[in-house]
Amino acid sequence: MVTAIYFVIFICYNKFAPKIADELNMNLYDNQGTMEHVLSQIPDGEKEQFLIIFDFNDNYISSGYVRNVDDQGNQQVELYGQDERVFTIAEARDEYQNDDKNSIIIDYKNRLKSYVILY
Repeated sequence: MVTAIYFVIFICYNKFAPKIADELNMNLYDNQGTMEHVLSQIPDGEKEQFLIIFDFNDNYISSGYVRNVDDQGNQQVELYGQDERVFTIAEARDEYQNDDKNSIIIDYKNRLKSYVILY
């Protein structure tokens, strides 16, 4: 019984805390890195986050839909999809411009540019 109550509270917190924090202009993600913070956001509606990653020389690294994000500060993300498509930097920029809720994560330490596209 106690486990069930805890589970319900946990689900309610995860669902409503970000919305309440936004209304109160508070940040719930102070202990998260930029990548973890952006990818932990729940996209509006039924949209999913699609990640396209390049190095600083605009060489394609990987792409896919975001499934899991490491929250231990290791900057790891699991991507999925049926077929990986190799993107050019121009294609990623075009996709980025389609929605003002899309974002770009610049990782200066690892020299990566990650385009976060909502589909």
